[in-house]
Amino acid sequence: MWQFFADYPWFTLFIVIAVGSLFGMVRFGPVKLGAAGVLFVGLLLGALDPDIGPAVPAGLPVLGLALYVYTVGLEAGPAFFRELRPQLAVMTGAVVALVLTALAVGLLGSTVFGIDGTYLAGGYAGIGTTTPGLAAAQAASEVPAQAATGYAIGYPLAVVLTILFVAAIAAVGNWPGRRDPGTGLPDALVTRTVDVTRPIAWSEVPGAADGQLLASVHRPPGGPPRVARDLDTLAPGDELVLVGGPEAVAAGTAALGGPAPVHLLDRRDVVDYRRILLTNPDLAGRTVAELGLGDRYGAKATRVRRGDRDLLAHDDLLLQLDDRVRVVMPRDRTAEVTRFLGDTEAKVSEVSAVSMGLGLAAGFLIGIPKVTIGSTVLSLGTAAGPLVMAMVLGRLRRTGPLVWVLPTRANLTLRQIGLLLFLACVGLSSGYAFRREAFSLFGLKLLTVLLVSAVLSYALMVLVARLLGQSRPRTMGLLAGYVGNPAITAYANSRVSDSRVNTGYATLFALAILVKIVCIQLIVGL
Repeated sequence: MWQFFADYPWFTLFIVIAVGSLFGMVRFGPVKLGAAGVLFVGLLLGALDPDIGPAVPAGLPVLGLALYVYTVGLEAGPAFFRELRPQLAVMTGAVVALVLTALAVGLLGSTVFGIDGTYLAGGYAGIGTTTPGLAAAQAASEVPAQAATGYAIGYPLAVVLTILFVAAIAAVGNWPGRRDPGTGLPDALVTRTVDVTRPIAWSEVPGAADGQLLASVHRPPGGPPRVARDLDTLAPGDELVLVGGPEAVAAGTAALGGPAPVHLLDRRDVVDYRRILLTNPDLAGRTVAELGLGDRYGAKATRVRRGDRDLLAHDDLLLQLDDRVRVVMPRDRTAEVTRFLGDTEAKVSEVSAVSMGLGLAAGFLIGIPKVTIGSTVLSLGTAAGPLVMAMVLGRLRRTGPLVWVLPTRANLTLRQIGLLLFLACVGLSSGYAFRREAFSLFGLKLLTVLLVSAVLSYALMVLVARLLGQSRPRTMGLLAGYVGNPAITAYANSRVSDSRVNTGYATLFALAILVKIVCIQLIVGL
């Protein structure tokens, strides 16, 4: 009966993706497995017959993994290099914690329980929920299914334990982050028209000088509205539209006068405003100031919508393809500004085959060299090679005419496709071995090793963040990035509204993957 799935592997692959994705949507308390549901459905189906695993199309897991890590690297690279100097101590502490965890897994598993290094390496990848780590463990092993068994045991354990850690941190209450005062950037933006009642220089308005508060439209007494550029001294009777976080706008309103009865943006006959999709590849990686909207068109960017977040368009904000830029401009220049920024929906999902092909080729190339340490062979391989190269290219953003970054929607789509393909293939090819070994005394021993190591690992990361003076929100984000699971980040964001959760996640996510890959190759050699 089950031979049908072995005879028609492409049908099997995509039915696993479909059913696994549905399973990943099921909520277990505060947790959803997400894409990992595909892995577990693949394991279940692969366990039904020993012929199903070998029928998985050759090379497909490598392609899926490459798409996943490359798109992750493009997105994570800028944040990693931006945070490298200010968060170097935290990054170093995370590396130490990951290495100590690898030692705990290796020594406890091999010395006390006599478990083979391949199982331990997969389990270490599991408690780190790192898919590229699983690929590295399988590549370094003569029996890849052993690594997948360890990963499948460690993964759900990691998600549950990390959720409990984040919940405990949230329940403790706030603690002083002596070295983490926050970015000062608002989590939400508001717009308000203000009546100016006293003479004041714009530079003296709280938040104006440091870019926390922007002015978008200015109307002098008796005159028409105009784009608020090059503001100097404001006089009584002026009206001004302020854009910023709620606190910054409130402080600016108090300094200038009070709220106006009529919102200036309701009048659009002279000054217009709209969100424009940034699809012009020549503008990718430019700052808001480098757009030169004021000098070119007498216009001004005030907000940038990126994914689900609204960002204040300060001069130093780096722009990405697929950003939605809110621009105020003279009404007769609207068409010119729109053409300049692009605003072409068809380009949102376009991928440059040249830049992506070159980037992936370079990633595979740097993954080839190997270093032998005793009986262990280390290399970046097909998991870390494309990741490292993508991080560098993501930081560069462009080289001459080549734009390395991808539009956000295209990046997320390719990432999801790659991850689903890889997890489905791994689940199917490892299911029969998982059935034979996981539900046994051996599986219980491996679970014990991973449970002890996971608790030690997460506690070490929280301790490092606490000792280095990180705030509670950033600690939650750092732990999520250290483990490397977006479900943890989503849960942390549900417990506290603070942008430091996401920046903490971005700080450690890519670095943790790289360190885990190296540690995994060392564990396999046990």
